[in-house]
Amino acid sequence: MTELLTPFHYDYMVRAIWVSALVGGVCGFLSSFITLKGWSLMGDALSHAVVPGVALAYLLKLPLALGAFIAGLLASGAMALIKAKSRIREDASIGIVFTSFFALGLLLISLNPAGVDRKTIIFGNLLGIPDQEVKQLLIISFLTLLVIGLKWRDLMLFCFDPNQARTLGMRTGLLHLTLLTLLSATAVAALQTVGAVLVVAMLITPGATAYLLTDRFGIMIWLSAGMGVLTAIAGAYASYFFNGATGGCIVTLQTMVFLAAFLFAPKHGLLSNRRRARAHLEATAPV
Repeated sequence: MTELLTPFHYDYMVRAIWVSALVGGVCGFLSSFITLKGWSLMGDALSHAVVPGVALAYLLKLPLALGAFIAGLLASGAMALIKAKSRIREDASIGIVFTSFFALGLLLISLNPAGVDRKTIIFGNLLGIPDQEVKQLLIISFLTLLVIGLKWRDLMLFCFDPNQARTLGMRTGLLHLTLLTLLSATAVAALQTVGAVLVVAMLITPGATAYLLTDRFGIMIWLSAGMGVLTAIAGAYASYFFNGATGGCIVTLQTMVFLAAFLFAPKHGLLSNRRRARAHLEATAPV
């Protein structure tokens, strides 16, 4: 029993656990809106597009979060510009922009390998996150949760039916920009913990799992956020005993929860759908 409490004897593990919980909760809240809006690919794009901003921030001795946030906004603006000014489909424009930004980031890192830790950017460094980045993470998380708390109903309607939101007089352009900004900020926050490669999983998987468990958006938000917090805590805690990557443990656990919901969700799970299909066939079969 004493061995199970061992991780809590180390300050770096305690910090890793509560920081993971914070990031998991913020990503979980935003994940519901991304799932409803169908922006999974956008989340993937921004999580990779912030890499050159991080690299430049390292090189210029600026706050990591500032560089990543600016890069995320530039990437989202580039995607919108290509979509608006050309015949290129949105998925193609997203793919072009995020791969270009990610490649630029890797190029900047390779040009000055001593100044930038490539593994930290790509895979995160939760166990060694410095105090300055923890403060940045707290500020980003607080502002993101504040905006979501104040505007969640407007954002929900915009994600569900933008035409209806426009009919009701809502400024859908501003809501679009707000959601992109929140997505960029959250990608920055998660980047510092699990890295650019796994950010997208924390931004998508909790919301997708909650979507299988309920049809009510209010419940979906809390399920997604709760799932993000609990899996982050459990994953960070388990990483101590597995001696594995913390981000990898968190995302693997989230994937396992998603697979369980995919199979066993009472209404939208695979087994439930098969039972309903079988019952329908039996009810309509000729006697």
